[in-house]
Amino acid sequence: MEVALKGSSAGATTAGILLLTRARQLGLPLQVSVVGDENEAVEVPGPAVLYAPVLASCAVGRQHGYGATVVIPGAPGKPVLVTVQPHGEGGWFLVDRTGKGAHPATKAAIELANDPRAPARALARALRGAMAGLGMSSDPAVMDVLFGAQVPTLTRLAVALRAGRAMSGGRGEPVTRFLSGVNVDRDPLPEALPTDLSQATSLAQLQWILDGLSVAVRDAAEEAVQTAAELGGSAPLLVYHLAEIASHLVQLPEHSILPPLGAAEDSVAVGLKAALTAEGEGCANRELRQTFRFLGGRYVEKADHAYQVTDTAPPSDWVGIWSWFGHEVRRGRKQADALWPEIVDPAS
Repeated sequence: MEVALKGSSAGATTAGILLLTRARQLGLPLQVSVVGDENEAVEVPGPAVLYAPVLASCAVGRQHGYGATVVIPGAPGKPVLVTVQPHGEGGWFLVDRTGKGAHPATKAAIELANDPRAPARALARALRGAMAGLGMSSDPAVMDVLFGAQVPTLTRLAVALRAGRAMSGGRGEPVTRFLSGVNVDRDPLPEALPTDLSQATSLAQLQWILDGLSVAVRDAAEEAVQTAAELGGSAPLLVYHLAEIASHLVQLPEHSILPPLGAAEDSVAVGLKAALTAEGEGCANRELRQTFRFLGGRYVEKADHAYQVTDTAPPSDWVGIWSWFGHEVRRGRKQADALWPEIVDPAS
């Protein structure tokens, strides 16, 4: 039996791999071709890390011991593109791996750590100490996750805790242990930065959040807020992002826990460590094509009859290409499922 597929390289190649895999499992002699020039396929470069069961099943970026986490290497100085949403169709953010930070709040923390003023360095040291107390690595990459992951705030905190603890090998104290359990009748702070950062991060404005902290950390938190106000510069920005997270935390009832992580969130959090050291000229689409050829698939210039799999043009930006790629791969899987009965039993 021979089958030809057409459409985007990502979608058609994925469908081809899945059809060939299923045929091999059943012992069927199936030949699959994709119409198009293999060398003109769009590049989907790394570094990147995501949870994508379909890609992992196609042997793309699969890391031993990481399940369906896909890690694509990239140039050493390039930030890692990360999403904790399944399949890579959205939710992308950057994680720096050079120690400089990608998120503005992470950059602010690094700036304070290198500030010639002792109070500024003390503020940065206090943040690192808090992370260590929670069992987290204080690597700026973990801060990028804490501030940048595209999920609800408390889930973002849970993902950062998981990633930071996976990197450090520690456990630390539960973050909810440092809450007073007092009922808070206030809306959490919005993620968007206010127009007047100085006013929004003043001790008076943040007092209701500080009141929700336990006595073990409240004094230190108040001192940090006051110090940041005196320092000015990027310090209020860092305080605001931390306060935004804390404003959600203090809403939790006593003895509560953070939201449990889904498979994608947990998998990517654990796999981040591998992604930070994955260096090389990686391309997810190239690995997909290599698997297709390994299974016996071919690329042809034309075919008398070809099944249309997908037909969506890729965007030009890096994040857009990855979102497009994730979407095309999933469509390729769905089309393979739909085509299979027609291929093996066309008369039905």
